[in-house]
Amino acid sequence: MRALFPLVLFSALGFIACDGKSDSSGNAGTAGSGTGGGVVAGGTGSTSSGGTGAADASGGGGQATASSAGSGGADGTGGAGGSGGSGGAGGTGSGGAASFPALRIASDTASIEFTPALIASQDFYPGEATVESGGIVKLLNDPSVDLGTNAETQTLRQSVAHPNLRIIFTVTETFYRIVANRDAGIDALADLRGKRIGTIPNTSAAYFVDKYLGTAGLTADDYTVVPGGICMATPCARNTLPSLLERGEVDAVALWEPSTQLAADVIGERAIVFQDRSLYREIVNLHSTAEKLADPEKRRGIVEFVRSLARAQELYRTTPEVVWPRISSAIGIEQSVLEEVWHDERFQGTLVPDILDVLEEEEPWVAAQTGRTPRTRAELAPLVDDSVMREALGLP
Repeated sequence: MRALFPLVLFSALGFIACDGKSDSSGNAGTAGSGTGGGVVAGGTGSTSSGGTGAADASGGGGQATASSAGSGGADGTGGAGGSGGSGGAGGTGSGGAASFPALRIASDTASIEFTPALIASQDFYPGEATVESGGIVKLLNDPSVDLGTNAETQTLRQSVAHPNLRIIFTVTETFYRIVANRDAGIDALADLRGKRIGTIPNTSAAYFVDKYLGTAGLTADDYTVVPGGICMATPCARNTLPSLLERGEVDAVALWEPSTQLAADVIGERAIVFQDRSLYREIVNLHSTAEKLADPEKRRGIVEFVRSLARAQELYRTTPEVVWPRISSAIGIEQSVLEEVWHDERFQGTLVPDILDVLEEEEPWVAAQTGRTPRTRAELAPLVDDSVMREALGLP
């Protein structure tokens, strides 16, 4: 498949990892105490809108307020002060909460995939940034929302009525699995013929099932899709996919994590897992709108948030154990389960170079769900705007 641009990984300097969690309203722990504030460049205690400044490499910290102009930068030579205070995100330069517009980000807040945006808003964006439930539907219907995260299938679905939607960065890639029950006579992918598969229709998981089973010669007429809900932690509710599999009401399940892992856990040795990482991965992207990106002041904030998101993703790649407790707390997932599924999540710190290829390939399936004509590659191309990523990462 053709690539839009070379894959580029963002390297942030000067990280000193520590435990703790900060919130988006500026409440953080004491600088250098090891508690309270989130994982930041230079120490603990950084927040997205003020609060206590973070410790620098030598252990010093500083107070910060949202209204004060602070020094900033990203060279890692200084401490990460609270939003608007001294220290900035390491180094020197102009920064602080007063310098960047407040941002609202809408996401699927019951998923692992959105959490890099949460960490970015809490630890790295030097202005005020709040993350709330809603995804790109909220972005497109609430003018006060600036950014939204969702999988690529939802981009295709929502962009028909909203062609001003723009993909600007990739938050998370997730490799899906099918977990089946051997007691249902399933030992190979082709054995899913005539079986009941639990998933959520019209989602990336449903597309994955369709594409994966197609490799075994099966079409949608060869199996039955049974809708079910997600489960984040045991005990799972009765209507969730792990519970449906446990009770024998479905023969297999396919969904984003941790539901698939929890489904495998509840049936134990009876579970058989099918996966082909080369076939498909869910791509959760950060979106904005053409209008937001055309506003110079708003765009400046969005570029800075993308830069912050790339820094958060570096933590996910290099020291994930630092963010695991915060992810576990944010979405209610058991940390042991999170660690078990972590290898199926990927955080590259870029806009994936094959995103337009993926949109083009998936468009006919999404179009068929609503009985419309698929758009061409040329018609889909405006949905991808890599200019923000290039500006944020300093690319030509």
